[in-house]
Amino acid sequence: MIPLKLQIKNFLSYGPELQTIHFEPYQLICLSGKNGHGKSALLDAITWVLWGQARKISGNIKADEGLVRLGETQMLVILDFECSGQKYRIRREYAKTYGKPYTALDFGMYRSDNTLIQLTEKKIRETQKKIENTIHLTLESFTNSAFLRQGQANEFSKKSPKERKEIFAQILSLQQYEVVKKLAIDKVKYSNLKINNLKHFHEKIETELSKKELINSKINEIKSKLTDITTRENLENKKQKKLSDKRKQLSEDQKNFQIINFQFEQLLKKEKEKQAELLDIRSKWRAIHKKKLQYSNRAILEEKKNKLSTQINIYQKMLQKQLKLKEQSLQNKEKIHIIEKNFYEEFNKKLHTKKLETERLRIKLSTEEKNLKNYIKKQNEKTNEKQLINEKLKKLQDKLYLNIINKKELERENKQFERRKEYYQKYITQGNWIKRELDGLEQKQLLSQDEGNPSCPLCEQNLSASRKRFLKAKFTKKKQFLIHRFARLSKIIKNLKEKLISQHNIINKLKKTEEKNKLAEIQITELEKTLKSLTLELEKTTTNIEESKKIEINLSKNLDTSIKESNLIEREGHNRLGQNTEYKNLLKSIELDDNKIKNINYDENKHKETSTLLKNIEKQLTEYDKISEQITLQEERKKNIHELCLYLKEIKIQKKELSSKMNQYRNLKDQQEKIEILEQSIDKNVKNINLLKEQFLQEKGSLENQKSKLKILEKEYNNQKITIESLVKESQDYQLIANATGKDGIQALLIENAIPEIEQEANSILSKLTNNQAQIFIESLRDLKKGGTKETLDIKISDSVGIRQYELFSGGEAFRIDFALRIAISKLLARRSGTALQTLIIDEGFGSQDEEGLCRIMDAIYKIQDNFSKIIIVSHLSTMKNQFPTHFFIEKGPNGSKVKIIEQG
Repeated sequence: MIPLKLQIKNFLSYGPELQTIHFEPYQLICLSGKNGHGKSALLDAITWVLWGQARKISGNIKADEGLVRLGETQMLVILDFECSGQKYRIRREYAKTYGKPYTALDFGMYRSDNTLIQLTEKKIRETQKKIENTIHLTLESFTNSAFLRQGQANEFSKKSPKERKEIFAQILSLQQYEVVKKLAIDKVKYSNLKINNLKHFHEKIETELSKKELINSKINEIKSKLTDITTRENLENKKQKKLSDKRKQLSEDQKNFQIINFQFEQLLKKEKEKQAELLDIRSKWRAIHKKKLQYSNRAILEEKKNKLSTQINIYQKMLQKQLKLKEQSLQNKEKIHIIEKNFYEEFNKKLHTKKLETERLRIKLSTEEKNLKNYIKKQNEKTNEKQLINEKLKKLQDKLYLNIINKKELERENKQFERRKEYYQKYITQGNWIKRELDGLEQKQLLSQDEGNPSCPLCEQNLSASRKRFLKAKFTKKKQFLIHRFARLSKIIKNLKEKLISQHNIINKLKKTEEKNKLAEIQITELEKTLKSLTLELEKTTTNIEESKKIEINLSKNLDTSIKESNLIEREGHNRLGQNTEYKNLLKSIELDDNKIKNINYDENKHKETSTLLKNIEKQLTEYDKISEQITLQEERKKNIHELCLYLKEIKIQKKELSSKMNQYRNLKDQQEKIEILEQSIDKNVKNINLLKEQFLQEKGSLENQKSKLKILEKEYNNQKITIESLVKESQDYQLIANATGKDGIQALLIENAIPEIEQEANSILSKLTNNQAQIFIESLRDLKKGGTKETLDIKISDSVGIRQYELFSGGEAFRIDFALRIAISKLLARRSGTALQTLIIDEGFGSQDEEGLCRIMDAIYKIQDNFSKIIIVSHLSTMKNQFPTHFFIEKGPNGSKVKIIEQG
């Protein structure tokens, strides 16, 4: 992983303006500047953007929140880097919000045309995993190899042997063996599970195969039962045959009976037809004979007809006279109508005009009354609305007046809160500094009290006993001062934190009150506007009511005048029509005609009755004429009646003969019932036999099916034996693979093979740094007291004094050892396939070195620079800074830290 370009905003000491730092043109870079100006923050930005982790305040759960610049709510870091010859970009953003903090992570790869392909996943965790898979590094392996953090140069050396081995495993990409091991173990588990399942099934098959003899004996038993059933079935079939012959004979008798019965029914049918024909001829003869006796005197009927005709003629004449008078009266009425029409045409025009005017005035008055009602209703509604708004306005104004003081209080609380917050952050920083100083003092105190080591813990020069006492007293005094100061700071920080929390709650309440005030002010403004518009509307409505009342009074007066004028015109018209002479004569003529019509004694009902009697007599005369034709046919009807009586006697004789034949087949129904009973009995026996036969056949089929299944199971049983044997071998093979790829197998061998390489590289660097006075030994095995060996990863150092543990060396010596080890591991990372690390970062740590040591470290850095594409050193020592060709000078201003690039050639 080679950093090419870093963009940073609001990260720790860096300001709100997005700052871009280009690493690409330079190989050897020194980050310099005053303490606290943002040298280490620049490196923290790289680890944060890659892994989402950087420095963390002790006890702070929200790590990202502590990295945001004071007073800001959002930070952003963008890194362009190269890995395995391919360019990538990571963009990580964090923002503090009132609810859940906002975090964003984007990952992309550059095409050849410098456009970006998005590799971001749906979840941040998945995107982070993809980034780590791309660079083949976790933060832990990076900080234990290629990144020597400030005050943590011994990060790798001070770890336990187990943790060192885990770091080596990550560096050597041994995770793939863990994956293989896991897969192999899964395969072993799967094979064992399969073997157990097969064994369980194997036992079940053995149980099933033990039933084979029992099934064979059951099949033989069923076969003997089926033979007995077949014998019974044959006997029932013979009975069915005999019964079938009887059924045929009965069927023939039934057919003969049906023929005779049909002949008998045909005779009955003919008998009924002839009887009906006889009755019809006889009734006709009797009817004609009766009419012949009834219409014997035709002369009387003719006389009655003449009298009725004379009476009808009289009625018709009276009717004609009446109709003529009515017609004359109608003509006179029509003349009167024409006179009235001509007279009223002129008169009605005036009356109609006046009535229209009256109606129009009435409509106008009605409309105006409605308008007046609406105006009054509207006035009442607006008055009520105005009253409600006045009440609301008064309430809001009272409420607003009570909360006016809150604005000044909020401003005062905000200023005090920001000032306290600033002091809180300042005290936290001081506390962390005191804690680091205490840790350093404790280490120095231990070294100064070590009687076996007479050298100074700072400059490594030999010290006298009095000097040691002086240093001890000095360290103790300083430690007590720092402890006292730390205790005071802790107390102040705790009190400040409580006050900040309570004040934050007060501010929130005041803000809510202020928001309510703003809302109330807006509501008051809106209500005042509404009140003004309502006042204008009410004034307008009052004016409309007054105008409407005036119009209503005028319209009422005009309407009364118009009605009086209409009535006067109508009376005047009637008087003028009554004075017309022709009109008077016509009225008299109509009156005379009506009196004449009343004097004619015409009775319409009697006229109708007479007409009906005449029609009845005419009908009787017509019927009498028809009877004379029927009388001639009476003799023929007598002859037909005699013949039909003879034919009916013959039918009676034939019926007797057929009845005697039918008596021979009386017992057919009893015979049929007996045969049916026997058939039911035989059918029942046959059904029972068939049912038993079917049950035995099903049982036989089921047993034979079981027998065939047992044969298949027997084959499967033999095949399973072979499968179990092969699965056992397969499980053993996978177990061997799991053991081989485990931490004590191939992984241990690879680490053991890498140890000489690290030792050689570390010793090569250490020999230059110590003038061949020290050598590193890394032991991968440790002898146990009880015998045998144990996998480990111990670091031992040999110098002029002898072989010692790492912990027994002074600060300057320990730094040289750590430096040599970390450079060796970094070079191993750069050489190993599967990783893309080509960058070395060293953050401070040179303060413990004398001038000669610093020169040797610089010499070592220059010699290893060909193994890395980028080496970044953080230092404020002028001896170190002057030896670098490129300086990234970091200076902190009011708007945050700024990076200035200085090239020294």
